[in-house]
Amino acid sequence: MIHHIVCFRFREGVTGGQIGVAGDALLGMLGRIPEIRSIRWGPNLSPSAGEYSHVLIVALEDMGAVERYLDHPFHQQVVAEHLAPIRDSRLAIDVEF
Repeated sequence: MIHHIVCFRFREGVTGGQIGVAGDALLGMLGRIPEIRSIRWGPNLSPSAGEYSHVLIVALEDMGAVERYLDHPFHQQVVAEHLAPIRDSRLAIDVEF
């Protein structure tokens, strides 16, 4: 099982409401992208979370599933419509468990 972990930093002036809409869109990928086994989204609770305020964790079967997930048109649509306009940067990590 691969955990695809993405940490997000948002642009200055982005509201909590905008982040909430983006999070709902990300969670809405479950059931629309077959490779997703589970998905979690929330604020980074670490005391040193200043740079990356929110975290997405997507569980996928293997690295092939990660690639299919990343290439899936619905994933690309969610990123283009909900994240690209508000995201300053991201850090993606793939870890096998």
